[in-house]
Amino acid sequence: MRKIAHLVAAFIILFSLSACNQQQKETNTPGKPSSTGQKETTDQGTPAPPVQQEPNDDSTATPPDEKGTTDQDTPAPPVQEEKVYQNKIFKEVVVTDSGDKIIVKGKAQVFEGVFQYVLYEGEKVLIQDHYQTAGAPAWGEFELSFDKKLVAANNIKLELFVFSAKDGSKENPLEIPISTP
Repeated sequence: MRKIAHLVAAFIILFSLSACNQQQKETNTPGKPSSTGQKETTDQGTPAPPVQQEPNDDSTATPPDEKGTTDQDTPAPPVQEEKVYQNKIFKEVVVTDSGDKIIVKGKAQVFEGVFQYVLYEGEKVLIQDHYQTAGAPAWGEFELSFDKKLVAANNIKLELFVFSAKDGSKENPLEIPISTP
């Protein structure tokens, strides 16, 4: 009985080794990519030539237009940089043109979140008001807008500031020139 068990075990081992050897030959045949990630070799042990893949029919290259250029050849339009204004209590202040409005956006770090603004034409006051946002120490965001008709002149400036709690004078004024295209 033992002889039969040993014979069956030997047969299973030989069968397993044969199957492994066959699998090894299949993965290392020339012209066929290896699934193990190992370098391919021929039966003589020399490296197999690299397998070249044919291009895919679903290529995503941009075809040339009538002038013979592609999308990558056309330069992007120049981006006009926004001027950014800031001081100790105002930061990231930018002026943008939005149709019939001039918009001023930024952040302020002011006591109780309140600051004042004045829009001047030369020395003449066009608008004088205040704005409330998040209070210090937070940086509160703000957005002011003015009609373009109001700022049609060339000598327009916006002044952002806070009043001093000590004597009521202007503190940390930030002057921003306003112009329309």
